Amino acid sequence: MSDTTIQAAIQTLIQAHASFANADVTLGDTRVLNTGTPPVVIIYPGRCRVSRPGDWAQVTYIWTHSVVLWDRHVPDSYSSIGDTRQSVLDHLNAYPTLNGTSGVSRSTASAGSGPTFLWRKGQPRDAQPQFVGLHVEVETVEEVNYDRNGEFA
Repeated sequence: MSDTTIQAAIQTLIQAHASFANADVTLGDTRVLNTGTPPVVIIYPGRCRVSRPGDWAQVTYIWTHSVVLWDRHVPDSYSSIGDTRQSVLDHLNAYPTLNGTSGVSRSTASAGSGPTFLWRKGQPRDAQPQFVGLHVEVETVEEVNYDRNGEFA
């Protein structure tokens, strides 16, 4: 498995969510902010921690991906985007192996950092932002056995 496999599994699950069209969920493609129909989602790769919990041939990868939910910023838009984020969290957490993705033993989605704001290029900072984003972190545990590979052959 790879980082991109996990990102694709997250993307597929979010695309199955009723709030999003397939084209509105991208892997790092920010052009969706100008071409999509908000709310939109951009999935970014994140950090990866590695451990060897027991047998040296067994390796646990803990992937963390950043999922940013973007919506147009309008006065009092927080309850709407907050409700959408909660719905996305509930949806992702209903699939603890990312819908049976090979090698995934556990996946958990949680609310990430506070809101992020985007202003239109050239727009004064004291003007209202164009977009507001809320973060979701998806932590995925992948178990790999290197038995009969490398030094363990």
